[in-house]
Amino acid sequence: MKQKNALYILPNLFTTANMLSGFYSIIESYQGDYLTAAWLLILAVVFDNLDGKIARLTHCESRFGVEYDSLSDLVSFGVAPAFLMYTFALSDMGRIGVIAASLFLLTGALRLARFNVITTKTIDFVGLPIPGGAIIIASIILAILHFNIEYKDYKIFFLVSVYVISFLMISTIKYRSFKKVKLDGRISIRVFALILLILSLVIYKPYIFVPLIGLSYALSGPIELIIKFFKKGRVNHELQDSKNI
Repeated sequence: MKQKNALYILPNLFTTANMLSGFYSIIESYQGDYLTAAWLLILAVVFDNLDGKIARLTHCESRFGVEYDSLSDLVSFGVAPAFLMYTFALSDMGRIGVIAASLFLLTGALRLARFNVITTKTIDFVGLPIPGGAIIIASIILAILHFNIEYKDYKIFFLVSVYVISFLMISTIKYRSFKKVKLDGRISIRVFALILLILSLVIYKPYIFVPLIGLSYALSGPIELIIKFFKKGRVNHELQDSKNI
């Protein structure tokens, strides 16, 4: 019995680490250490992925864990990135900056609430997951600081980025979820090799590949939607041609 209770505590420890990472990111943003704040958001994403995987591996998924995870995500991927982007680039834009940062937080909260309702009904994500939105915010800041870009000349870019990310989070665009992928046989070896390659690239050039991975995932949903649209249009066209024969 004690061993089982310990197993239930384990994923919640990672959830707690996720929340604390988000909280410390807010503190670092307030103190002006945007680089550390951005990396703490990335760390929070790592903890967020680990808590879910550990809960599934140990068969310790619970309603409490789901609710606690959502609260942690709201802090780490809603409040923290919104505050980071506001203090980094939007604070000089007055009310428009406040509205943009607030919109990110609100749409992130709505995204989490919707996920809790439909998570057992679909394999794919509906809308960009809130950790994905946080990664994009953190990645933009990491890249700008690393390459010493004069970001104050690109305030409109930050503003538009926040609005686009907010829209993607509450959209109905489908994003692939890798939580239920079963790895077995030869496929598992290939996937494992791919994971090692991606990790190697991230470790070697994090300022390039972390933003690249985040941006690729954010674009994957709209790209797949466009591909399906054109495929459906082609099929309908072929069916119409067959009827005309």
